[in-house]
Amino acid sequence: MAPTSRPRILLVEDDLGYQELLSTILADRYALSLCSSAEEGMAKLDAEAFDLVICDINLFGMTGLELLDKLHREGKSEGCPVVLCSSQTDPDTRVKAMTLGAAGFVVKPYDIDALLALIATLLSTQ
Repeated sequence: MAPTSRPRILLVEDDLGYQELLSTILADRYALSLCSSAEEGMAKLDAEAFDLVICDINLFGMTGLELLDKLHREGKSEGCPVVLCSSQTDPDTRVKAMTLGAAGFVVKPYDIDALLALIATLLSTQ
């Protein structure tokens, strides 16, 4: 990431309400790219470089967990942490996300301050 450029974040979220909420919060601070499916997210990751991915787990088609697993298997997650999000609060989902290499797990509805702090921490360690 060039020092003068804004960090690039890919948001993979199929809920338009959450997409709009995060766009409003993040667009002033970061270069944000939006998509609504894991397949579209993979295509964007193949074509562009991102500093961070925020991905919902419960997507139609490929899930966020499957996307994370594929990114790791294909070596595309190096230097690009992935934060998974879900309204599911069961420990098994969280453990599976972390086992697959998620850099963070955020429960919906979002605690915006905690999400912003997590993003800042992950981007500062790159």
